[in-house]
Amino acid sequence: MAIMYTFDDLKDKIKRYFKLSKEETKAVIISILVYGFIISFRQWGDPKFQFFVGLGNLFTGILIITLTVVIHVFVQRISALHVGFRPEYKLWIYGILISLALCIVTNGRAWFLFLPGGIFLHMLSQHRLGYFRYGLNLHAHALIAFTGPLANISLAIIFRIFQSFLPTNPLIQKVIAVNLLFAAFSMLPIPPLDGSRIFYYSRMTYVFFIGVLLGVIVFLISNIGIILTIIGSLLLGAFLWFLYYILFERKFWTT
Repeated sequence: MAIMYTFDDLKDKIKRYFKLSKEETKAVIISILVYGFIISFRQWGDPKFQFFVGLGNLFTGILIITLTVVIHVFVQRISALHVGFRPEYKLWIYGILISLALCIVTNGRAWFLFLPGGIFLHMLSQHRLGYFRYGLNLHAHALIAFTGPLANISLAIIFRIFQSFLPTNPLIQKVIAVNLLFAAFSMLPIPPLDGSRIFYYSRMTYVFFIGVLLGVIVFLISNIGIILTIIGSLLLGAFLWFLYYILFERKFWTT
């Protein structure tokens, strides 16, 4: 009965609160257009400018970024609603401007995909029965924030599986690269990025998640297999967690 109640409660919250507001929709659309432009910046013809070739590549870039941003934002929304918070996606204009400026400076050779927005939580008091319901807390905020990068990592792994059947497909390679970069930049400990929510909750947890993310990136590039990638990433996260504790965190608790 408890499981059914939880599932029904989640369905009700999704029905009521999952839809993006007008401001959130505008923020997501701006994010998609800007980052679609960034990842297609160098694909407007080589060596001569070709408008229709570039337009096609821009459209492809927008599709890839749409998938990347939507999976990130929507997974975070479901996670937040599950524990009784109403999520709000807000545009981070500085992140967009920095990414655009670095794209122009490097002539599109490097993608600096700073997360174009951040998630903010509002408590749904009537849906918090059975939970710790006295306001927001860092623990919930950190776990909800990490589901976004985790969704992008999972999507990259899924497309790596597809790539085993289509090893030379450039579109699949681009989806993997964009999702890994998006997850990596979102884990920077800079407000309002997801990494800041985790870092201010627990440095130890942050180091573990960073280790897992680095492991996924390195092992996917190494092409050692999906199972070994997952196991190796978790082991790397645990190793960095232990190393950080021995070298740094332990000193803070003994002083």
